[in-house]
Order: sequence, then C-alpha cells, then structure tokens
Amino acid sequence: MKKKIKKLRADLAFNIIGFIVLLLLLLSLITGVVGYAGFTAAFQKEYAESTFHMANTAAALVHGDRLDSYLTDSDSADYVQTKNALDVFCQRMSVSLVYVIEVDTSDYGRFVSVFNSVDNSVDGTSYTPWEPGYRRETTNDEYRRKYKALYEKQQPYETVYRTDHLKGQRPHITTMVPVEDSAGQVAALLCIQRPMSELDSVRRGYLIQIMVSTLLIAVFAAFFAAGFLKNQFVVPVRRVSEEAIRFAKENTAGAPLGEVSRFYELQNLARSIDTMETDMLRYVDNLTAATAERERIDAELAVARQIQANAVPTEFPASERVELFASMTPAKEVGGDFYNFFPVGDDRLAFVIGDVSGKGVPAALFMMVTNILITERTKAGGTPAEILRHVNDDLCAHNQAEMFVTLWLGILDLSTGRVTAANAGHEDAALYRRGGSFERLKTKHGLLAGSIPGVRYRDFEITLEPGDKLFLYTDGVPEATDSNNNLFTPARMYEALNRFCTASPRDILGGVSQSVQAFVGSAPQFDDLTMFCMEWKALPDDKKVLTVDADVGSLEQVTAFFDHILEQADCPMKAQMQIRLAAEEIFVNIAHYAYGEGKGKAEICAFVADDVFEARFRDSGIPFDPLKKADPDTTLGAKERPIGGLGIFLVKKNMDEVTYAREDNCNVLTIRKKLR
Repeated sequence: MKKKIKKLRADLAFNIIGFIVLLLLLLSLITGVVGYAGFTAAFQKEYAESTFHMANTAAALVHGDRLDSYLTDSDSADYVQTKNALDVFCQRMSVSLVYVIEVDTSDYGRFVSVFNSVDNSVDGTSYTPWEPGYRRETTNDEYRRKYKALYEKQQPYETVYRTDHLKGQRPHITTMVPVEDSAGQVAALLCIQRPMSELDSVRRGYLIQIMVSTLLIAVFAAFFAAGFLKNQFVVPVRRVSEEAIRFAKENTAGAPLGEVSRFYELQNLARSIDTMETDMLRYVDNLTAATAERERIDAELAVARQIQANAVPTEFPASERVELFASMTPAKEVGGDFYNFFPVGDDRLAFVIGDVSGKGVPAALFMMVTNILITERTKAGGTPAEILRHVNDDLCAHNQAEMFVTLWLGILDLSTGRVTAANAGHEDAALYRRGGSFERLKTKHGLLAGSIPGVRYRDFEITLEPGDKLFLYTDGVPEATDSNNNLFTPARMYEALNRFCTASPRDILGGVSQSVQAFVGSAPQFDDLTMFCMEWKALPDDKKVLTVDADVGSLEQVTAFFDHILEQADCPMKAQMQIRLAAEEIFVNIAHYAYGEGKGKAEICAFVADDVFEARFRDSGIPFDPLKKADPDTTLGAKERPIGGLGIFLVKKNMDEVTYAREDNCNVLTIRKKLR
C-alpha cells in the first residue's frame, strides 16, 4: 500500500491534476474572501445609509427647544406625545432602540437620557428602557469621538458597528444624528440601534454559493486535466523521458519519437532528443578519434620538450673562477624562455637569457633559432652590442610570424671579473655585492630583437669583485599569479633573493622558486619561468687588497704595497717605475680631491695574471671621471699650459689601458700594464 501511495505521489498526471484542483480551490478561497469582504462593506454602507434616513425621520419628532422641559416634566402632554410617537416609530421600523440623549460637551464623557424607546421583539433583544434623566458614562472613546463630530457639525451622521464584545447582545449598528434647536445649534443626539441579522443571512447564502460553484469548477477541471492534459502533455513527456533514460543506458540510436503532442514546445523537445542522440553518437566517434590524435600530439610534444631541454646546458661544472646555476620551467609542454652559457676563447665566458613573445610550440621554435644565432655569432667575436645587432637583423630577415624576443647578453672576463653586456628589452639584472644585498642593476634597454632591422645596441660594463653575484630572470618570476590574480611582484622577488643572498647560486634559485610556489599555491602557471645566477670567485694567488686612509700620509704604505707585488712578479725595472709613478699620481689625486675637507678610505686591489699587471683604485668620494679631461698640449711651455691634467696624462701614456667606472656609488679607476 505504501509503495502504491509513493508511486502515485511521483506520478506526473496525478501531480498535475492535483495541482490544478488545489490551485482552483486556493483561487476560489481568495475570491471568496475578497468578495465576502467587499460584499460586507457594501451591505454595511447600505445598512448605515438606510438607518440614517430612519434616524433623520425620528429626529423630526423631537423639538430641540423643549429638551429642558422634557427632563423636568416627563408627565407633560408634550413629553408623552413625543414619547408615544417614538415608540410607534421604533415598532414600525423594526429597530431595537430609539433613544435621545443630551451629551456633556465638556469632554463628551457622559450623557443624560431624554427619550428611550425599546422593541424587544426585534431579533430577541432584552433591553430595559432608561428613565428620563438617567445618567451614565459614555461607552468608549469611539463614541466620544463621534459625539464630538456631531455636536461640532463635522459629520451629518455617525454609525457604530457592534459585532463583538456585546455582553450577550446580538450584532447590530447604532446610527446617531443631531437634534437641533431653533437657532440651529445641536441640542441632543437621536440614536437608532438596528439588528444585523439580515446581513448574516445574506452573507451565509453568498458563502454557500461560492463553495458550490468552486466544487463544480474543481470537478470539471479534474476531468479536463485527466483527459486533455494527460494525452497532450503527460504522455508525451513520459515518452521523451523514457527515451532519454534508454539512450543513457544503452548509448545506441533508437526509433524516432515522431509527433508526440500538438504543443509546439513538447514537439520541439522530442525532436531535440532525436537530434541529441544522433549528435551524441557522432561526438563519441569524433572524441575517440580526437583522443587518439591527442595522444599522438602529446608524445610528439614530449619529444619536443626533451629536445628543448637538451638545447640549453643542464650541467653546471665547478670552477675556481666562477660558479653558476640556471633553471627553466615552461608554462606549457614547451616554452619560449631560454638561457645559455659557453666559453669564448681561453679566458672569457658568455652567458645569455631570453624571453620569446607568446608560448607553446611557435615560441619554442623561435627560441631554438635565437639560441643558435646567439651562440654562433658570439663565438665569431665582437662585443655584446655588436652580437645583438647581427642577431636582430638575422631574426628580422626571416620573421613572417612577427615574433620577437628580449635578450640580456653578457661576456665575463674570468681573469678580471669585468662583465661587458648589452640589453635588448629584457628585465634589468639584479646585482649582489659581497656583504651587501641584491639590488636592481639599472641599464639602458635597446629594442626587442626581431622587431625592427638595423637597430644598434649599447654595451655597458660591470666589474665583479670576489663573492659578487649576478641574477638574471624572465618576467615569469615577478609576474607569477595566485588564484586571486595577484602578482608575485619584483619586491617579493628581491625579498626572496636577499633571504638567500649569501648562499650558492643553486640554493638562491631554489629559494626563489620555493617562494614563488608558496605564493602561487594551486593556481596554474601562467608564464614560462627562467632564472640564471652567477658568482665570480676569481682570486689569483698573487692578488692583494690594501685599504688605507685617503690621506697623503698613507702614500709610503701604498708604495710599499706595489713594490712588494711587482718584486714577486719579477717585474722589469722600467715597467716597475712606470707603474709606481702612475699609482702615486692616482692615490695623491684621491687623497686631495675625493672627499673634499672630509675623511675617507681608499681601497686598492692589485695582481699579476698572464704577465699583465692590473690595479683598481676604489673610493666612495664625489663622482669624478679623470679620463674626461682633455689631454694637455705638451708642445707649449710650462708657463703657457693651463694648470692641471698633466698627472693623468702621464698615467695614460705609461699604462697600456686606463678605464673609469662609477659602481655602487664608488669611483673605480683601473690600470693595466703588460710587464714584458
């Protein structure tokens, strides 16, 4: 039995018919309530108006100027005549009460009965007439307001409806009209109380009519729904549902549903099911073929990824002069980022990092071409700016896809730590000075390679000291995004770099990578992520460093420092004198002019490598490039020549190479001299 009830509840036809019947019943209930309220209001209005006319007629029987005499002499002929007229009126109009009261107008809270006519035969009432002069309190505030409105002539009449709190009496209405004297002033009020039994009987008939009509409509609607709706709606929906269930289980084409209903929407649903089956089977066949093709493409992409990985160095041999490490993580199977490093000659190391526009296979192919061009062109010789110029022209000559690449190319002199580099629109490198922290190395950027032919790039130099590190990266590092599309930002990258700044290049890259992964979380990788870090460790055995006060009094200490190095290198006397003269000139200039009136330090680093003497003078004084000053005219006599410039002129004449650089807010002057 329970199963049958449960099945019936789930039956579409039963639910539709039941819903329609309930809807009709609800609609009929609402209509009945609204109609009942409207009918009652209209009937009450008509009741009140007819009672008003009765009250007006009765008020004409009372003389407004004689109220005082009515109260003082209730046995007078005038009083008796008026009382009898009101009694007759009460009986003939079938009202319960007709009474006249004189209200205390000070607060309308009490009144005095003048006349009181009662007919208890109407509606079974049991009122006791009031005697003339009977006093009592006003029933409630509603009566007070209505008394006041009548006395002040705000309304022609007032009606009070009594349907509850009747203390045993039946529902009724009380209509009140003013009784005026000859001066037109309200002297008293005449009230008529009329039973509402007629209203109850009429409303009862109205409710019975509504209930019967609603029942008939519900029965008719149930039969209509059971026949027409079941055949034209329920059965077609059931057929469509059964076919959908069958196809989901068997996954095979079935017989077409055909014309299932006269309703346009249901017929479209049936056609959609037929079309869905055909399209789904076709989709499954296509998906099978696409899956096989995807597996083939994945296998080829895996090979391409391996080829790309093999195109960049994956082994990082240890060296006494330099330690480096790099990593490359494509966003897709293959990517457009790359790095490379390779020797150039016996004492130089080239290194490069690049970021190709776009992602995927096209970027990977462009990356392979760019890497090969840079490698071959760098080995052919030239500065980084010259190399980038040729690579850019080669890329532009065969770039119908209009792709481009950013490049940062540097060549490190392993004996001196000097890096000559050029930038083709790439991110600025980060430089770490031993004992300090990673800071942005701001340089001038050239245009992106592959965009416009004939572009000229600029070389710039960086002199690395032992323990200094250089960090290169692609924009995938600072632009890594989390699940809320927040960027990792350069600030977070530098924070991670400085957290591991004293570690090895491998550990620095590992620390930055961990910081990026912790920030990104479960968000998918948006861009290729490539990093390169290099630490210069070149420190020949004979390299010496001297730090002294930038004061002429330290000159003897500086001279002894140079003599010791040159004697150990078995330097020829002529070269030794030339180097000593240059060193004295440079140090005296630092002592006199670098710090003005203040005090400071001078650091001197000197060594001999491959029979070449090199010395670097570093001070943190005011910026000054002595090489910018024009050489003096030595053809003039001493008195004719301007003062100054002769000392640095002698330095340049005696040395094979003199260079100046402003690095880390320090003046760095470097001299080199071949000993033989």
